[in-house]
Amino acid sequence: CDMLRASSGFQSWQFKELEAKLGLQFEHRHGKEYYTAQLRKEHEEIIKGAEANKSLLQLVNSWLERMPLSPELSDNKESFWQQYRMAYQNSLADAEKDNLKSFDEIFFQNIQSPTSNLQLSSTANRSALFIMLYRGYPLLQLPFQLLNCLLEIDEQLSSWRYRHMNMVHRMIGTRIGTGGSTGKDYLKAAADKHYIFREFAQLNSFLIERRKLPALSDEMERRLGFVHQ
Repeated sequence: CDMLRASSGFQSWQFKELEAKLGLQFEHRHGKEYYTAQLRKEHEEIIKGAEANKSLLQLVNSWLERMPLSPELSDNKESFWQQYRMAYQNSLADAEKDNLKSFDEIFFQNIQSPTSNLQLSSTANRSALFIMLYRGYPLLQLPFQLLNCLLEIDEQLSSWRYRHMNMVHRMIGTRIGTGGSTGKDYLKAAADKHYIFREFAQLNSFLIERRKLPALSDEMERRLGFVHQ
């Protein structure tokens, strides 16, 4: 016990660098006061450098914004997204009516600010939802697999964090961690909060029955199906 020093979790600069490169921003971290407290100066600089560069999440957001296949946003009631909004609204139970406000914020209002937890733009969210809705088309299969891979990364990271939390609980119970944190409670809160690609997972809340999806134009059908005239 006399040799016990700062815990390995706080000394793992490589793991923090990986999180930053994937897209976990400093302002969204739990326990910011412990984030770099136990790191060497050179390792802290590496992490800050990773945070200053474009993350994987930001690159995916830009890619989704450029995707040419997603229907354009329009106020026309006959447009795809207006039809989809109506179908989604009609699918909500009474207890879910407030979901429509979230739908509008995520897909129509393009809310992104330093104080917002939203990291994907409305354009990117619409593209991602369109990929999920029409993933059966050949042209959208690889984009759908990419989104699934991002969710798999989050799942694996979450599994690692919870195994680490259980190990800490087994070793020191509810004692204060050697890095100065609240130990198990800190690790649990971080595990619950540090989902990097959570916005993609939350898109499932806005799916509707496949038979109620708006019909695609013949031109869109041909583009998505690799059909050439």
